[in-house]
Formats: sequence, C-alpha cells, structure tokens
Amino acid sequence: MSSSPVRSLKCSSCGHVLPLDHSGTCPRCGDVRKTCDIHLDGTLSFKGTLHWQSIREYYEKHPVQLAVMIVLTIVSSFLGLVLTGWIGVAVGLLIGVIAYLIGPLASTKVREVRSGS
Repeated sequence: MSSSPVRSLKCSSCGHVLPLDHSGTCPRCGDVRKTCDIHLDGTLSFKGTLHWQSIREYYEKHPVQLAVMIVLTIVSSFLGLVLTGWIGVAVGLLIGVIAYLIGPLASTKVREVRSGS
C-alpha cells in the first residue's frame, strides 16, 4: 500500500482545481461547495481451505446368523405341536429368547466416514 493517499480538491460547481489548503469561495465561480477526491492503492489477499466429509451407511448381512435365527423361530412354533402343556410353552419360550438374542447378530449397521481437505 502506498504511504500517502493521492488527494485533490476542486470546486463542486465548475470543476476548477483548487489547492489542498484552499478555504473560502471558488476564485472562478464564487461557489463555496468543494469536492475532495482521495485515491488509495492497495493489495488484498485471500486464503481459504476446504474440508469435506462423506458418510455412507448400510446394513451388512450375516447369512449364517440369519439362517439360525429363522430356523429357531420356525422350530419354536412347531414344538408346540410335539410338546404339549407347560413344558411345550417353556421350550418354545426358551428357543424364542435364543432367537431374539441371535437376531441383532444377523445384520450389522456399518458407517463409513471419509474426510479430506
């Protein structure tokens, strides 16, 4: 940037250039209005960064655990035909609980996060 700005003073009415320390009316037209122009030179720099993030979510299936869960669910239903009474209810509930515990293992939510700049 320059050390001092470039300035000029002129009459607002006729445009006559006046000295910077001029006071009073314009010597040409007698108007008291003045226009002062100031010109500045400089350099402006910008610097920035860009960050990005990509997120991919999906469910990963585990076929062995899924098959075991399905078989246990079906078997627990048909045990009611074979076993009767409270013993059939207890065995059916036990197999249902086992199938319930294996269920979350049948699929896993996967989240891949990639970032960069």
